[in-house]
Amino acid sequence: MKKIFAFLLTLALCMTCIGAAFAEEAGTGAEAESAALPDFYKTCMDDYTAINCVGSPETENGVKYLHIVGDEGTDDAYLFPENGWGPTLDHPVLLLKYRSAGGVGQFFFTTAAIGAGQPGTYTDQEFPASGTEWQYLVYDFSQNGFACFDEEAQKVVFFRIDLNAIEWMDYSYVAFFKTADEANAFAEDEKAGKVTLFDETKIVPVKYVVSPRGSDPQNFVNHYSSAIEFTVPEGKSFFGYVLSAAPTWNAQENSNLEATIYAWNRDYDTTVEGTPLGTFREEQHVDNINIVMDFGVILPPGKYVIYMVAEDDPIGAWGGTIDDVAFDAMFYFDDTENESWFPYSEILLIDGTDHAIELPTPGPTAEPTEKPTAAPTEEATEIPATDIPATDVPATDEPVSEPTANNGGEDNSGKDKSGESEGKKGLSKGAIAGIIAGAVVVVCAVVAIIVGVKKKKK
Repeated sequence: MKKIFAFLLTLALCMTCIGAAFAEEAGTGAEAESAALPDFYKTCMDDYTAINCVGSPETENGVKYLHIVGDEGTDDAYLFPENGWGPTLDHPVLLLKYRSAGGVGQFFFTTAAIGAGQPGTYTDQEFPASGTEWQYLVYDFSQNGFACFDEEAQKVVFFRIDLNAIEWMDYSYVAFFKTADEANAFAEDEKAGKVTLFDETKIVPVKYVVSPRGSDPQNFVNHYSSAIEFTVPEGKSFFGYVLSAAPTWNAQENSNLEATIYAWNRDYDTTVEGTPLGTFREEQHVDNINIVMDFGVILPPGKYVIYMVAEDDPIGAWGGTIDDVAFDAMFYFDDTENESWFPYSEILLIDGTDHAIELPTPGPTAEPTEKPTAAPTEEATEIPATDIPATDVPATDEPVSEPTANNGGEDNSGKDKSGESEGKKGLSKGAIAGIIAGAVVVVCAVVAIIVGVKKKKK
């Protein structure tokens, strides 16, 4: 009898250990179903600039992407994530998820020590025609003789993807990794559905061009005020306004801009004398970097005015193309309509109005007054415009001075992704259940042994 009970006791202990190990293994497998986003990561919803091409956000089979179409007749179309973001000495491997009509494009960048178009700062890249199938391109810049990976070149301050004559491209995301193995592993995880690329609960603004670039810049410091009047279309909400690649005419110490947004009320004068809906201030602006105006408020469809005052050192905007101004917009210098110049700029909008505030009801106003129309604005001549390098590759208007980097460890949800995801500590529910079950069996066996012993003594 003792041998039988001993066998049962040993069997119970073995089953307990096996159950715990199985449950723990199952827990480990569950955790492996989610892969962390890399440190250096940009999706189609992040800030970008498109030159000689138009980008429109799309969604297909749950995949969000930017559909980019090059301007007809141009071979100089390109796009780039903003604020000097690109490959680094520590993260030299690019992973690009894309589809395209096929053709030869370029990877192109500058560094703090090497100007645009210099040897080792660009390379031709074949983008095969992909149809509806997503492609995952892995490219290791550190293995291809690029000058930016010379220690003396310092870090990349500007990176872009040139479409050149490629008719269209769908861009989902671009990321940079330490090794090609890491990049390929992430691509496989994403294909297997182990990566959540977008936080659906996050408010995601979409960028729309108000006016493409088309003329010389204007220095706002030469005017006591500058303003833009624009209309947010029905079904969308206002999130922010962008002066694209805003110049300071070389490095400055105190290029500052203050902006206030108002809801339209009868006429311009009445509007800018009304109650502000939000304010924004840009201080120590860096030459040719976007000014992204976030007023801390989401506004419903309607007409608005952003009133701007520039201070101290030069700060302004590149000129847009008057014939292509969208969103029923108008620009003002010194409180007077200007029909000959409009800033190269973009507007950030949100689909729907769920997050927009309710506008305050304006007070009684006087009859509108007719505004005089200014004479054509002369080109800025007091301060020369920023030089654009002339090269044998598509030239960029980006600065070679170091802008504010945007390569921290955050993804588009704002959460820190710089570290690897840690496994959950402690035993899983399955492991605990297995241990409890085993313990019950052990107790029963022990009780049976005691009972057997007592019977024998009798």
